[in-house]
Amino acid sequence: MNKSIHIFFLFAFLLCIPVKGIALQSPVTISGQITDSAGYAIENANIVVLQTGKGTISSRDGKYTLNVPSGSTYTLEISHIGYLTQHHTIDARTTNQIELHIKLISESQRISEVLIRAPRNSATLQRITAKDFRQLPNPSGGIELMVKTMPGVSSNNELSSQYSVRGGNFDENLIYVNEIEIHRPILIRSGQQEGLSFINPDMVASVDFSSGGFDARYGDKMSSVLDVRYRRPSEFAANASVSLLGASAAVEGISENRKFSYISGFRYKTSRYLLGTLDDKGEYNPDFMDWQGLFTYNFNTSWDISLLANVAQNKYHFIPESRNTNFGTMYQAYNLKIYYDGQEVDRYINGLGALTLSYRPTDRTTLKLLGSAYRSHEKETFDIEGSYRLSELESYAGSSDYADSTVNLGVASELVHARNYLDSKIQVLSHTGIFQGATNSLRWSLSFQNEKTDNKLNEWAMLDSVGYMSLTKAVSADNHLPAYRISSYLQYQQELSGNHFNWIFTAGLRFSYNNINKESLYSPRLSVIIKPHSISRLTGHIAVGMYGQPPSYRELRNPNGQMNKDMKAQRSTHYVVGADYNFHIGDKPFNLSSEIYYKNLHRLVPYRLENVRIYYAADNISSGYITGWDVKLNGEFVQGAESWVSFSLMQARQDIINDDYGKCPLPTDQRFNFNLFFQDYIPGAPTWRMFLNLVYGSSLPYSYPNTDRYDLFFRMPAYRRVDIGLVKEFLSKDKPHRVFKQIWANAEIFNLFDTNNTIS
Repeated sequence: MNKSIHIFFLFAFLLCIPVKGIALQSPVTISGQITDSAGYAIENANIVVLQTGKGTISSRDGKYTLNVPSGSTYTLEISHIGYLTQHHTIDARTTNQIELHIKLISESQRISEVLIRAPRNSATLQRITAKDFRQLPNPSGGIELMVKTMPGVSSNNELSSQYSVRGGNFDENLIYVNEIEIHRPILIRSGQQEGLSFINPDMVASVDFSSGGFDARYGDKMSSVLDVRYRRPSEFAANASVSLLGASAAVEGISENRKFSYISGFRYKTSRYLLGTLDDKGEYNPDFMDWQGLFTYNFNTSWDISLLANVAQNKYHFIPESRNTNFGTMYQAYNLKIYYDGQEVDRYINGLGALTLSYRPTDRTTLKLLGSAYRSHEKETFDIEGSYRLSELESYAGSSDYADSTVNLGVASELVHARNYLDSKIQVLSHTGIFQGATNSLRWSLSFQNEKTDNKLNEWAMLDSVGYMSLTKAVSADNHLPAYRISSYLQYQQELSGNHFNWIFTAGLRFSYNNINKESLYSPRLSVIIKPHSISRLTGHIAVGMYGQPPSYRELRNPNGQMNKDMKAQRSTHYVVGADYNFHIGDKPFNLSSEIYYKNLHRLVPYRLENVRIYYAADNISSGYITGWDVKLNGEFVQGAESWVSFSLMQARQDIINDDYGKCPLPTDQRFNFNLFFQDYIPGAPTWRMFLNLVYGSSLPYSYPNTDRYDLFFRMPAYRRVDIGLVKEFLSKDKPHRVFKQIWANAEIFNLFDTNNTIS
């Protein structure tokens, strides 16, 4: 009864928020619209008041509003990548309202960057742009490649779009597209089975990413947020690409009365050529495809409605034949030879439909009603027998039998079987609102989520070694989990100007209730951005917050397939301190960013990683901490081409309660991570461009299979990879054709030095 009363009063509090009840100063208001020379709106243009350092960005329809103190004159700087920067002087001494419309002129001699940073309006959220993304070496085909280059982010699997952020696992990352939370299939166990990620790069307008300490408006997970916005077209356009890894096409446009706009994309991916290079030889037949569309209709200046739709079908068929692997040291070498019989057939079909109704009663207030429905149907079936022989190899280089088998250590066979089926349905109805004042803003939300998961598991493995047969694994379960969740947040932001500093304070409180374990969570979060007047290029930030992750179905299910519905949410408290410094070397712009963080972990659920599948203990029996330091330098090392280098130091530890073995590393405890991305042009041939991507990640821990001891672990070899790509532009954006704006061809080499990396 008490929980119901709490929820009722929270609802009543949110519904009674006085939208216009914030005390405002009375400065001079400057407003207008940013367009290009053809009259089309420019989104995300930067408008900065040079005298105060304050600014804003233009909305999707190019409009902007900002305020300055009265009684003086000011200079506005308006800039956007690909356009010439403009400066306008405004007089704020004689009027309270100034209307200034600006046309930006295309900067035809400047080449678009791959990644830039926008001015911060959130302490830990960083802007990533997707320009020239499709030209980068990228085996996964997703925009997650750019996320993996961010400091604090690591991935040891180039076939997967999943990533680990500051010691968290794959399930601790939030992904939003147009404010809709995105879910992924549950049964996928390896990167080679994983198809296309949800995000379609051809439709992306902006990408924001936070690796920790994010605001209350983002949800209930413990590691990171990826916030993606699809664009609203301003003219008709289309693009297509074809490669050995698949194909994609997208089309967009807007009606003559400019009320209806659409953007739609189709993608097809096949990774059979990459999979053919693996140690497991056989017939690979992966087929992944999806279609997405965003359709928007503006009734008038106050009302609009949009529909985001997605249908994806991922099929993976594998008939293994053999595997030949050498391992060990130069003084003690071994060979494993396996002959297979059988096949694996997996299918993951999912769809999403999301409807958003927006109402703007005033220029400062936006109210939204969002409804979405997600459905995933997954099937994993295989029967594979492997007969293997383990041999010791001659390691003496002077021997005539060097590298040949000298001792047969064992012969055996294993039969693995699975008939796993899962059906997941998630429906969400939510209301969000934002009030944007002159120097403050208020955001709020109320959301109801209904879930239903049905999962049938029938999986076993049998080992036959020298006539002795044993059942090494047996899982059988028929789980049904209906659930609902209620969540809400309230977030307030205030800008202040002092004699020596400008400040941006953001405070928020997030609430959630989960009916599975009858648990209510309250998560306060606070962040501060500091901009000193004396060092205008330096920005500091501090963030602290609590993050609770209500248990999902996968966390509730233990390795034997049984569920623990009494399990509580995992909790993490983030402490983040960081700074950004912008500078020039000659006429080349650079940015240096750094963050130090500490995460205190409570009520953890221990887990093991097997490729991209996570096996949870389904019980809150652990606590721990993660601490580290991230640094990134990015800029134009070569004029007109963005490059970057980053490194991270981290320690991630946990302590299993009452096991008397002390602290042990988390499975994601990668102590050091280094990433270098470099672009260059061939001298005298500016239409030829080269990309180099270098990744180094120190060794990760792994444990014995089928053991309950988390403190027993080894370290796998360090992860190393070098990719290289070459792009030839036949038609560039600077000199477009009457019909085509850009045409290019590129060749890529993944894992240039053929490093045999260990995944798990």
